[in-house]
Amino acid sequence: MDETRQIFVGDAALATGFRLAGFEVVADAGVAQLDEILEELRNTRAHAFVVIDQQLAESDSQRLAEVRREGGRILLTQVPSLTEPDKMHSSVDNHIQQLLGLDGDKP
Repeated sequence: MDETRQIFVGDAALATGFRLAGFEVVADAGVAQLDEILEELRNTRAHAFVVIDQQLAESDSQRLAEVRREGGRILLTQVPSLTEPDKMHSSVDNHIQQLLGLDGDKP
């Protein structure tokens, strides 16, 4: 089986911990860099565990949206900012709220 790459993309304040844990780190990356990394992973059909920060998770990256829809080889998760950990909002939060009947669109 191929080795799974472990990659952190995001805020430099979070990068040190991931680097110490053995992750490849792309600190203070923007959406363009995230897109490049995800595209390379998709093109090479690499297995990867990718951790992104909250800001990138909320970006309008088309590659990010594609990876989220695909599932499979690229496992994607996100971490909150060190300065605002209570503002964490996962990409699946809205789905869970809808399943539980707690979505804000209903009276």
